[in-house]
Amino acid sequence: MFTTEDDETSGPIVPAGLHLAPIGRRALGLLLDQILVVVPVFGGFLAFGFNPKEAVTDTRAVWFVVATTSLSLIYETVAVWRWQRTLGKLATGTVVVSIVDGGPIGFTRSVQRSLVPTTVSAIPQVGMFLGIGVYALALFHPLRQGLHDRAAGSLVVRARHKAHGQP
Repeated sequence: MFTTEDDETSGPIVPAGLHLAPIGRRALGLLLDQILVVVPVFGGFLAFGFNPKEAVTDTRAVWFVVATTSLSLIYETVAVWRWQRTLGKLATGTVVVSIVDGGPIGFTRSVQRSLVPTTVSAIPQVGMFLGIGVYALALFHPLRQGLHDRAAGSLVVRARHKAHGQP
């Protein structure tokens, strides 16, 4: 969706022969995924009578974090396990692959990959900053791996496009 011809052949190539996804694409995919998680949770809170003009109590804040964390964990785990990508990754043309062979990472490693950012993001007071840090570490790693990718042995690469006429 957000690709150009030049973009497909530039960038580092990882051992499996795939091209690493640029940080900008990864950030955009993450932003889209966060929106896809937070909007339904907020909608659910509205449906159960939360008025945004009311003061946010500690109880409501805790339940919002629990709901967001739970939905994020399920969404990320299932999407990466089943399709190697979330909707945000689909929109930005990226997929999650195993660092070993470029194939799917499977259920267990999908859970590991999802647990790292969701659990640190749920820590009161500092979770947002720690969650950003999990992803920001990719800026300093030669294979653009965040802490969650290192924990799961995964890479985020550009999705391959099939040539015309191929199944």
